[in-house]
Amino acid sequence: MMDGTPLVPTPASTGGEMSSRGKKLARAEKEARKHRREAQELDKIVKNTAATIRSSFETGRDSAAECHDRRDDLYADLDYRRFTYEIWRGRPGAEVLVAAMADLIAENERHLVAIEQLCRRFDDLTENGTWHETLSPEVVPDELVRRRLFSDPPA
Repeated sequence: MMDGTPLVPTPASTGGEMSSRGKKLARAEKEARKHRREAQELDKIVKNTAATIRSSFETGRDSAAECHDRRDDLYADLDYRRFTYEIWRGRPGAEVLVAAMADLIAENERHLVAIEQLCRRFDDLTENGTWHETLSPEVVPDELVRRRLFSDPPA
């Protein structure tokens, strides 16, 4: 060291010592902790989702975000589809593929028009809307949200 004290390496642990964290957890305990963490995370997600659903403003904002995400995906899909269409159009034997791609492009374009209209409507609602309501947990309980959105569908 700079003050003249020699550096002496110290081992992190010796063979027979127990780690500072104690005994290793049994597999069952690790699984139980994992399940508790997952349950706590799910509880947070359910509560946040329920809060969004109960609020007209948050529901509108969430719907607007979904529309914007879908619109962005459609723009990316159309760029890709149009490019591949250009590559295959006019190639001998590719007529069936090209026709199907043209139909897919047309469908994505129709979907894009509808999504852009919905984006504007939801943006207007969240930016200029005057009506907002927040429902109570008695009207929309967390457990209803959990059952409907976060449970496995019946077999």
